[in-house]
Amino acid sequence: EITTKYHIGERVPFHFQWYLILASYFVSLVGAYTTVELLHRRKTGNGWLSWYALGGCSVSFGLVAIWCMHFVGNRAIILGDGKTEIQLYYNAGFTALSVFMPIVFLFFGFTVAERFTRTKRSLYASLIVTGLAAGLAITGMHYIGNFGTTNYFLSNKKSYVVGAAAIAVVACWFSFTIFFHQKEHWINTWWRRMLIAFFLAATISGMHWTATVGTTYKLKKYYQGSGANRNKNLIIAIAMCLLACAVCFSLAFMMRRRRRQLADRAQHVILASATFDPEGRLLVTQEGLIPCEKITEQYNQQFFSDEFNIAHPVFQWLFRVTHYWPGVADLIPAMRNHLYATGGQKIPSQHNSMESRSTWEEVAKEEDYSTVFREHFCVAASDLADNLDIPLQHLGVLYEDILTTGTVTAEFRTKIARTSSPISTAQAETRSVDIEAGLTAPPLFGKGQVLFLVREVSRAEASRLISLGYRFAYTNQVSDILARSMQIKRQDVINTIARLRAYGQRRLCATPVGTYFACFALRPTMKTSNGAWDILVPKANPCRLPMVSLSPEQLPSWQMHFLGEMDGFSVNQCIQHLSNKASDKANAEKDFTHCVLARIVALIDEVPEPFFRHAIFSARPIKTECHLPGNNFPNQATIMAFCIIPDVHGSVKSDNLKYTPFSFFKCQQRIRNGCPDHAILARRNHTEFGSLLAYQKE
Repeated sequence: EITTKYHIGERVPFHFQWYLILASYFVSLVGAYTTVELLHRRKTGNGWLSWYALGGCSVSFGLVAIWCMHFVGNRAIILGDGKTEIQLYYNAGFTALSVFMPIVFLFFGFTVAERFTRTKRSLYASLIVTGLAAGLAITGMHYIGNFGTTNYFLSNKKSYVVGAAAIAVVACWFSFTIFFHQKEHWINTWWRRMLIAFFLAATISGMHWTATVGTTYKLKKYYQGSGANRNKNLIIAIAMCLLACAVCFSLAFMMRRRRRQLADRAQHVILASATFDPEGRLLVTQEGLIPCEKITEQYNQQFFSDEFNIAHPVFQWLFRVTHYWPGVADLIPAMRNHLYATGGQKIPSQHNSMESRSTWEEVAKEEDYSTVFREHFCVAASDLADNLDIPLQHLGVLYEDILTTGTVTAEFRTKIARTSSPISTAQAETRSVDIEAGLTAPPLFGKGQVLFLVREVSRAEASRLISLGYRFAYTNQVSDILARSMQIKRQDVINTIARLRAYGQRRLCATPVGTYFACFALRPTMKTSNGAWDILVPKANPCRLPMVSLSPEQLPSWQMHFLGEMDGFSVNQCIQHLSNKASDKANAEKDFTHCVLARIVALIDEVPEPFFRHAIFSARPIKTECHLPGNNFPNQATIMAFCIIPDVHGSVKSDNLKYTPFSFFKCQQRIRNGCPDHAILARRNHTEFGSLLAYQKE
């Protein structure tokens, strides 16, 4: 019956099974989505893991999205009346070749796209090559797979071949351009990646069915074997699809686990590297996160007012150490061994259980906790330097503030969402402000802390870090990602990064050569954890006093004697004294009188606080010295200050001034280049930790 109905050499009509067409699209979608997810999570760099990941992307797209879709789609083609003898059967050699050909093309295309991303021009130029390679992989696989048909002569209309190839190339170029554009701009969310996967699957299916419609089948011979052979490729395709589904589920599980890790990390004390390139972009990982290392779960408070902040002696020790890494670098290997030997890698936390309390008490008796915490900091810094493949001395200096994280937890956001009152929601979302004190209250829900090591790198160093698999991003590109990972508000992230950038660009606290008027305003601290006193400083450079330059050089003796006449005068009295005597002096003294008066008025503009008018002038000069890079002789500046202790309840009116702990201000004066305190601290470190480590060796 078959031989009489369908003759050898005749064209055999065909039709499609719609449910297999849908199945083929689903198979392609699974492969495309797996590819997009692997590309999204792949780390760039020259390591073998990077190449393996790139190979995995090529296999998932070439084998599952293209090859499996092709043979599931071809299974939907029903020739003639559906008899087994006249259906499509394939040669094993061409089938195997059709597997490897798209993988090779795609590997080349993905490699080009990942390697040429230094500039926007090179990126988008490389994506043209990627789109061409992917489109040719789809088209080539289709026709090579069809050439393996054993019982039919296939002929293809040129217009359909060109149209199918154009669909594949243009659509792949468009899809991958959108993907890498979103990746570069950190907007590659899961639903955007899903849309790209849908479009890629539609591209493959569109090319396949366009080419199929333009194909004619002339019967070559009747198939004599078992009809089950027809389903071999279909079974393989289904197996590959299920494997790709398993990979997708694994990626989803890993993503959920990673989110839990980030949420947990937001509750710990973390050391992060805030590295900026010359364009002001921030160094981040492939996930859009700042490179960091965990120091410990929390800083264990030994008494109620023992808050870990910039006034804490431990933080000030860390601050000084990071400005002179050689003073502690050679001790870090021994610190690591000491922590490992004493079990210090897991510092006990103060929980409510009796077991936790007893553990803490035992550790507290054996060793000073601050010593253990400092060891953890140094070890974390060493690990962070190893991850960045840089010497410890180039890791950067500690930022002058601590970022509190975990202020917006998932549970807290849920409670906010359930709150019906807009007033209570606003109170929960914003930090309370003490108007009278001029202070912002700390977040009530913050559990974690981040210490930042800040540095700027050259273009060459930035390129080296990119080759290691890191990326540089602008703040607006990664602020949402960082806010979610740190569990803080997005605006807090933006403000923090801006301050970090300004801190990295700030020069050291050294005052240039000359003579200066300054405001020295001390007030009792508002918080016992900040020590006894706070000092008024500029926000832009809190390691200095608010000051104005009187002269770019040292004053002669007669001018110093002239200023000595105002010793003990208030600001108002100085202005009155200078105004009265300006017209009575000789020409030289008259000019100097006007200069002093103008500089005092300028200092009032720098410190526009009502109390400053009552500050008392001290004519006793303070000499400061600092060694600048490339200068063998120290710079010496002379400072004479207007001193006052203002009302503790008075707020700061100026937006350019703030109060900082006086102990930390003094700490900042000991980090200047050439300061002898560096050598003193290094000796103390070797004495303290050397004896501890020597005791452990015994």
